Amino acid sequence: MRIGLIGTGRIGTFHAAVLERYREVGSLVVTDADPERAVALADRIGATAAPTVDEIFSWGVDAVVITAATSAHGDLIGRAARAGLPVFCEKPIALDLPGTLAALDEVERAGTVLQLGFQRRFDAGYTAA
Repeated sequence: MRIGLIGTGRIGTFHAAVLERYREVGSLVVTDADPERAVALADRIGATAAPTVDEIFSWGVDAVVITAATSAHGDLIGRAARAGLPVFCEKPIALDLPGTLAALDEVERAGTVLQLGFQRRFDAGYTAA
């Protein structure tokens, strides 16, 4: 499976390292608004760095992981849905309710899958409660 990861900051780096451990992930393509940061991560974990988001969608990925800035989530979810790709996206879907509903509508119309990350299930205090 070929995965495209958009956003190579702290949480993106974490997800990239997790994905690289699964043998089912045959290749990982990463990109970021800061191309040098994407190249550095790709070099560190043996992934491929894409110069822009456009390549994530044109290089033939099977799924997309979105860990970019929150303001980009809704548009990227919509773009992946229109491309027929399943998406894992860090929370939140968008900055406001209209943006959230628009992204969800795109996913529903495309018939694709969207999974939203929510770290609280791993939080020690939450687990204890």
